[in-house]
Amino acid sequence: MARVDLSDYGYVNARVRGMRSHLLTKEFFIKLVEADSFETLNSLLDQTIYRREVNEAVLLDAERPDYDKALSLNMVAAFRKIHDATGGQAHQLATILLSRYDLLNVKTILRGKQGNATPSEISRLLIPVGGLRMDSLEAMAQQREIRDVINYMNTQQMRYAAPLVAAYPAYLKKDQDLSILELALDKFHYGTIMELLKSKRYRDVNVEMVREMQSGEIDMRNISTLVRIRGIKLDDEEVENLRIPGGMLTEEQFLSLLRLGDIVRLVGEYPDPRYRKLLEKALAEYQEEDVVAFDRELEHELVRRGTAMSNVNVLGIGVIIGYIWAKQNEIVNLRIVFKGKLMDQPQVDIKKDLFFAGRQSAEAA
Repeated sequence: MARVDLSDYGYVNARVRGMRSHLLTKEFFIKLVEADSFETLNSLLDQTIYRREVNEAVLLDAERPDYDKALSLNMVAAFRKIHDATGGQAHQLATILLSRYDLLNVKTILRGKQGNATPSEISRLLIPVGGLRMDSLEAMAQQREIRDVINYMNTQQMRYAAPLVAAYPAYLKKDQDLSILELALDKFHYGTIMELLKSKRYRDVNVEMVREMQSGEIDMRNISTLVRIRGIKLDDEEVENLRIPGGMLTEEQFLSLLRLGDIVRLVGEYPDPRYRKLLEKALAEYQEEDVVAFDRELEHELVRRGTAMSNVNVLGIGVIIGYIWAKQNEIVNLRIVFKGKLMDQPQVDIKKDLFFAGRQSAEAA
């Protein structure tokens, strides 16, 4: 039996293209939104790649199926399938791409503890596809308080423990402001990745594409921070501490934008025209939705960039990047549909909240 060279992008990309053919189209989502009952909704999903997980959820609790858990299970299976099909550089870069879920999972647990969520409520939102496996994440979710979560992580020598231990005193000093811990996690996560990608063994078009996506995520977080803290009087050192290094904004630009204070001026004088355009769109909706409008536009821009990578590098990591972002966006859209249906939201409102990018609006379900 011939051995497959997993270090070659050709093998994994062929598998990913097959998986991409199962992504749901915009037209299919409209059918889901317009379904007249959950029975009809489940029947439609029975025709998709979500069939097994949704059916299991319905069998376990027909009255109130755990759709969140079903979606998470499907997403984990898809991403692990990709990761397991890679070797060499492809495996290393896929590991970096999926490590964002380690960051999100730790944040989910901390937010859950801050909001007094139960361990089961937290666990069904976790996506264990990075270095942190489900048994470790569930053990973290079982801890009583945020302090206990951090102590457990430190005892187990988990990679995200150190920044949390260092930031915990400031978290207590700032009236348990969770953003202190989340910023520490962001700085550690992106700092570690950007340093790794700078190393001499990482120099080709595939690495540059991964670096571009990481830099984009950093930019989005820095812009979100600027929008949220505008008008607050902070000294220069405090301001710089809020910036995540590695993005396009320099220390001087970040400080200069914050000093503007006014949101309209911040948008109008943002140095990168690509971001300025999407910020102007968010500003048009700002009066009605506040900072949520900016967060949504920033996230949508990341989805656009990520899914577009499939067309930029069809023989390398671009195919994997494109699928990961398309799949993630599909899961977000499905959660919107399920939540909207459960809350009896008008169909027009559910449709308004959905977002589609790239090939996802054109491929068949």
